[in-house]
Amino acid sequence: FRKRNPISVRAVTALNIIMRTENIEDPTYLTMRKYVSDLVAARLSLDATQLHKAWSRAPRDHQIAVLTALTQLGVRYVAGKESPYVQVDCSGLLWLSWRAAGVDMPRQAVSQMDSRMRVERDKAVAGDIVGEGTHVHIYLGVGRAMVHAPFNGKSVRLKTMSEEQYERVVWANPSNIATYRL
Repeated sequence: FRKRNPISVRAVTALNIIMRTENIEDPTYLTMRKYVSDLVAARLSLDATQLHKAWSRAPRDHQIAVLTALTQLGVRYVAGKESPYVQVDCSGLLWLSWRAAGVDMPRQAVSQMDSRMRVERDKAVAGDIVGEGTHVHIYLGVGRAMVHAPFNGKSVRLKTMSEEQYERVVWANPSNIATYRL
């Protein structure tokens, strides 16, 4: 585990703290979450202050989903899998992340992107789903940044969408699943 991505290791620590409390303002949690967001910002050349603010605005379940997704950085993509720290596909990554947050997420990307859960791009927050066709990602809350489980046996990674991709993707809020029970 110590050889894992430093962002993943710190995300596990932040996740362990937030899972023990309902208080997303816990100073220990905020310190560790900021450390994680600073590492992510540095990796993607984002404004660290903006990323920290975006994560602070996100509801607790969204924060848990983002941190859980970050724990899977470096995990190999394998279609149809959702084995933490071993192998995942794109919808499996979302399934794991949102189930950790207490949301009974559907397993398939098509259901995860159901039109009843869609949100406008300007309303999207960290943890929301970014999708195109049958491929889904977790939005990091700033610009075009996301956690991505790429095809073809590559590993889960941080990614900045191209402008072209950003224009064609759709956004969904998994918290809406409780409303619609897909």
